[in-house]
Amino acid sequence: MSSPTFTMPLLSLLFFFSIFCIIAQAQVPANETFKLVNEGEFGPYVVEYFGDYRMLPDVFNSPFQLGFYNTTPNAFTLALRMGLVRSESLMRWVWEANRGNPVGENATLTFGTDGNLVLADADGRVC
Repeated sequence: MSSPTFTMPLLSLLFFFSIFCIIAQAQVPANETFKLVNEGEFGPYVVEYFGDYRMLPDVFNSPFQLGFYNTTPNAFTLALRMGLVRSESLMRWVWEANRGNPVGENATLTFGTDGNLVLADADGRVC
């Protein structure tokens, strides 16, 4: 049998932890969310790996840009590139989100009110 001096602090700790978990749920204002679709024209420049690319508007400013690129038709990777816009040929891909699980045309990148950032293919498959 446990002693009352040990049980009370433990119960209090569990109570405050459960309250904290309820309060700590992410809540993003609806006007701060976004949904970007992989569609439209490809970028005009020849880039690293000779791939096609679509940069996502207004997500990052120079020197970082976020976009979809592919070196295989209809197999896009969400990637971050770095460099100076005035020298597009010097920009380099520095990070990829779904290298082994590419998405196709019309895939979406969504930042929801729950705080989750979700990359999904056009059929709804989460990548």
